[in-house]
Amino acid sequence: MYFKGRVLLAGLVLLMLMPVAFADGWKVKGALGQTVQYDDNIAMRVDANPAFGYLLSPSFGADWSTSNMSAGITGSGDIRRYNDRRWNCEGFSLRANQQYQTRLQVFSLSGSYRRNCSSSSQISDDGIIRPNSKEETYSITPAWSWQWSALDKFSISPGYSKTSYSTTGPEGGSETSLLDFQGNETYSLNVSESHTWTRRLSSTGSLFFSRSEFGNSLKQSVFGFQVSSQYAITRKWSINAGGGLRWVKSPSGSQSFGDNDNGSLLRTEIANLALNYKDRKANYSLTYSRSVSPSALGQLSKYNSVGMSYSYQITRKLDFNISGDFSKNESIGENEFQTNSERTFYSGSARLTWNFAREWQLSASYRYRRQDYANSGDGQEEAGGTSNAVMFSLNYNWNGMRTSY
Repeated sequence: MYFKGRVLLAGLVLLMLMPVAFADGWKVKGALGQTVQYDDNIAMRVDANPAFGYLLSPSFGADWSTSNMSAGITGSGDIRRYNDRRWNCEGFSLRANQQYQTRLQVFSLSGSYRRNCSSSSQISDDGIIRPNSKEETYSITPAWSWQWSALDKFSISPGYSKTSYSTTGPEGGSETSLLDFQGNETYSLNVSESHTWTRRLSSTGSLFFSRSEFGNSLKQSVFGFQVSSQYAITRKWSINAGGGLRWVKSPSGSQSFGDNDNGSLLRTEIANLALNYKDRKANYSLTYSRSVSPSALGQLSKYNSVGMSYSYQITRKLDFNISGDFSKNESIGENEFQTNSERTFYSGSARLTWNFAREWQLSASYRYRRQDYANSGDGQEEAGGTSNAVMFSLNYNWNGMRTSY
C-alpha cells in the first residue's frame, strides 16, 4: 500500500509539473505553524491519559495557469512530539489538481495522497483513538461539466479512494486485538444538474452511487438522490439547504460476504442546512448535516451533526473565534458480521488571535471534547471520556511570490 501511494504521489507531481513549460504565470506560497499543547485526556478514555506536546505543521502551495489551463500542487506536514512517546507521529499529505476549459466545457483531474496519524480522522469517525496508529489514503477524481445553456450546467464526477490502517510498536500492537481498524476501497459516481433561477437563487439535483469493500471482505453499496438550493437572503445573510434519500445494500446476517449475496436494502435520509451571516467584522454560521460514509469499523455509518461558529474582529490585529459541535454516529445494516456502534460526540473551542505582523500570528485557544457510547464491547467501553486541551500557537504565513508573462 505504501509503495502504491508513493507511485501515485510521483505520478501526480509529474502530471502537475507538465504545464509549467507553457504557463503564462505562476505563484508559490507557504506557511509554518508551531503549537505547544497540553491535553488532560488525549485519547478521550475513561482512564485519563494526559499528554504535553509540540506540533509542527509546514505547508506549501504552487499554481500555474495559461489562458485555458490551470494546475496546482499543495503539500503539508504533520510532526508531533509528546512527553508520552506513544503519541509521537509524523505525517504528510499532497494534493494535485489540473483543469482545462473551453467556452462551454470544463475537464478536471484531482488526486491526493495522505499518510498521517489515524487519531486525526478517528475523532470524527468512531472515536477509538490509539497511539502508534497510522492512516494512509489515496484518491483520484476526474470530472467533466457542460454549460449547456446560460442558466444550466450538467456535471459528471466519478471517483476512487483507498484507505488502510497500520499499527507499530508493542503498545499499538496489543490494542489492535480489541477492535481492528478496517480499511476500505470505494468507487463512486455523481451526476448532477444545476440551474440558476435568479441572481439570488440556484438549485442542484444529483444522483449518486458508490460501492465500498472493507478489509473484512464486507461489501456495501449505496445509491440515491439529493436536491439542494442556495439562496442569498440579503447581502449579509445566505442559506444553503438540501435533502435526499440513500439506499444501502448490505449482506444479510446468515449469508457470506460474496458477490452473490442479495442481502437487505435499507433506506436512510440525508440532509444539509447552512445559515451564514457575514459583515465587515463578524461572521456567523449555523449548520446541520446528515450523511452516509465508510467508517474505520469496517462498515458504512450514518453521521448526524449540528454545529455553530462565530468570529469577530475586535481590532485590526485582534480576532476572536468560538465554535461548538454535536454529532451522533450510527452503524448501518448491523448483522452478525458487523459492529453495532452508536456514538455521541460533543466539542467546543475558543481562540484569541493576535496578528502582530503582516505574516505572523500568535494565538491562544481552549478545546473541550466528550464522547459517549450507547453500546459497550469491542473496546468501546474504554473509549468514552472527556478531554480538555490548552494550546498556544505561533504561525508564519508566507504570501509567496508570483510572476506573469
